[in-house]
Amino acid sequence: MFVKILPPEVRSRIAAGEVIESPADVVKELVENSLDAKATSVEVEISKGGKRLILVRDNGTGIHPEDLEKVVQEGATSKIESEKDLLNLSSYGFRGEALHSIASVSRMRIRSRFFQEREGYEIEVEGGEIVSRRKVGMPIGTEVEVRDLFFNLPVRRKFLKREDTERRRIADLLKEYALVRPSVELVFFSNAREVLNLKPSDELDRIERLFGRGFERIYREAGFLKVRAYVKRNVSRGELHLFVNSRPVSTRTFKEFLRKILGYKTLGVIFVDMPPFMVDFNVHPKKREVKFVKERKTLSLIRDALLSREEDVILHLDQEIPRYETEFRVIGQLDNTIILAQRGDYLYFFDQHLISERANYESLGEGKGADEIACRSAIKSGKRLSEKEMEELIETWKKLKNPHVCPHGRPIYYRIHLKDIYEKLGRSF
Repeated sequence: MFVKILPPEVRSRIAAGEVIESPADVVKELVENSLDAKATSVEVEISKGGKRLILVRDNGTGIHPEDLEKVVQEGATSKIESEKDLLNLSSYGFRGEALHSIASVSRMRIRSRFFQEREGYEIEVEGGEIVSRRKVGMPIGTEVEVRDLFFNLPVRRKFLKREDTERRRIADLLKEYALVRPSVELVFFSNAREVLNLKPSDELDRIERLFGRGFERIYREAGFLKVRAYVKRNVSRGELHLFVNSRPVSTRTFKEFLRKILGYKTLGVIFVDMPPFMVDFNVHPKKREVKFVKERKTLSLIRDALLSREEDVILHLDQEIPRYETEFRVIGQLDNTIILAQRGDYLYFFDQHLISERANYESLGEGKGADEIACRSAIKSGKRLSEKEMEELIETWKKLKNPHVCPHGRPIYYRIHLKDIYEKLGRSF
């Protein structure tokens, strides 16, 4: 068989398939464009899991009439001019291929009114070709309607997931952008039913709206990066939402690194900000992976920030600031396994075996096989301890590099505010 050069229209469809593989990919690109356009309100509507319809409407700055037809051309972008710009990205949609890719595999309509114009313009695109253009009356902003995704690639359409699966992917994606942009109103409809309706708020309010109360906040500046984390420990199902320079990322090794620090039963929302030239998002077409220029140093700084022991850094935001004493007061031992102690306004429940195991693990240098050795030589559950032994074990815990989880990711302790106990008993605190 001879080598053939594919026609441009075929090449464009193949390239589009690399970036646009599902309705969630379409929503991602369109929402990012809305955020880059400084929208304060974004509305997303889908039908049949996005297979039939995806509509994204915003109140951003809009597209200039002279640029409207250009935005669906291959390589069109207003975000970068040279390769050097890739090292200092501050926007989401730097690839400049999103609308072109989507238009190549759908029936698309774009309506936009530029903020300096009195009227809007609309174009219709089918399979990448502009088929109409006209003036329209509309508010400032942009509306992109995508219908019949992959209508011209039936094999690709065949591999789309079930409607509820695609809808769930889109909902999860929108929650990520809701977390990173709490000041933006975000509304999501599926089959004409409201799924999300998030009003502008501050960061903590947005997190609590999505995941409930009870988060600890960690804020730390270390070297060239800043870390903000909201952490809820000992949940039934651990979950991490990770953002680097306001971009959602899902690098598997990075998340596993964080799970070993925070524990596998931790719900965490973590924001890492660093100079753009220190991080590379262009290692994956969908920009979901991240690569650090100085990876070892960066991860070390993130670990130190998350394990900070400064009481003015880690506070319970939904409760009064606790009155910390200089020492723990040991109350007793439960089932010869759990050490009960009080510090300030909190009751702590320590697993004696896990404190000992973590201390052994850190003293062994955390090398290969260290977790097994640490476990075998640790104080066992079921062993009765004297008050002095319990006090010494708590002192050991206070000196741990990672006082939160054992080498296997299990939580070492649980704490509860006295206010919660008093309220359960009908008393004021």
